Amino acid sequence: MRLQELKPTFVVSALLAIVLAVSPAGMAQDHQHHQHHHSAVPEMGPDGKRLVSYEVKHDMNAETMALLRTKIAVYRGLTDRELNMNMSAMGPNYEWYASDSATQGDIGILVLSHGVGENSDRMLIEALKPISSDMPTAVGFGMAMMKSSQLQSAVDDLTKRGAKKIIVVPNGTTTPYNSLSRQWKFIFDLGEEATYLEVPKVRSGATFHMTEDFSDSPLITDILYDHVKEVSKNPVNEFVMIIGHGPEDNEDNVFDLDILNAHVERIKAKNEFADVKIWNLQDDALVPIRKSNVKRIRRWIKKAKDSGQDVIVVAIAAASHGVQTHIRQDLRGLDYTFADKGMAEHPKYIQWMRSVIDEKIASL
Repeated sequence: MRLQELKPTFVVSALLAIVLAVSPAGMAQDHQHHQHHHSAVPEMGPDGKRLVSYEVKHDMNAETMALLRTKIAVYRGLTDRELNMNMSAMGPNYEWYASDSATQGDIGILVLSHGVGENSDRMLIEALKPISSDMPTAVGFGMAMMKSSQLQSAVDDLTKRGAKKIIVVPNGTTTPYNSLSRQWKFIFDLGEEATYLEVPKVRSGATFHMTEDFSDSPLITDILYDHVKEVSKNPVNEFVMIIGHGPEDNEDNVFDLDILNAHVERIKAKNEFADVKIWNLQDDALVPIRKSNVKRIRRWIKKAKDSGQDVIVVAIAAASHGVQTHIRQDLRGLDYTFADKGMAEHPKYIQWMRSVIDEKIASL
């Protein structure tokens, strides 16, 4: 789950970091655990985490790798050894219960997050306090490629605190046009097919209601603008390059960028900067696709510098230590200023989250 911390030469993508918490046999066992009082789920720690350790070792067998290769194109170009090497760098899928155990309510909040690492994950939990102090709130970290028990335990913890309706918030996926959003919807039986493996669907007496992604929200525009302004010195002579993680599929990428371009148009409308552009790395895409995107971004930055402009790069990413690591590697040798804060560090990010939660509650 932490492929974003791997070097691009190791990777074919952040997708490789998230894989495979259990073998196919383990998937069947995982389903049995749901039926036997979730005995596979770790006890909740004093900080709310259901996690044994971030240092988790995963085993893969030939059947598991074959199943993954039928679902995920990027894996078809990897040897068994490369898949196993990526396994050794992965972290866990896990639940972090964010509310005080005494917080009760008939509406619960389940935030879904890719997860990046302990420090960044903790920052999200801290940022959620205005919500988690008001309503029972849990966070499911990980891409749920091969297991869903962490999401089942999160739902169980919310229902124990009285939740009959659970608002599911996709945190960090820019738009619905990506495989992770579809996998989450599959798990909650919200009308999509599994994009990874067919892990057990979450079962509960509560009903699930998923919010919008942050997409083209004006609050997200405000965050990007504020982060750029924090490092800006002479806006009239600055080129702003917004970089996203992006979906691995090219068709999804077109739709994703079309939606996200609203942020570019709003910032341009302020008439403060020399130019503003947005592009996705497609960090989980096949190597030639990703390389093409990096070349395009580097070409734009070099052109701006050659024309005498200063360059500010900002990541459209919720977490602070995820795709930013790859951006630094991809832009090595170029002269630019990096506004590298994750959007979750900005107070307006929780305003956005509260707005989509309130909108969804109002529609029930």
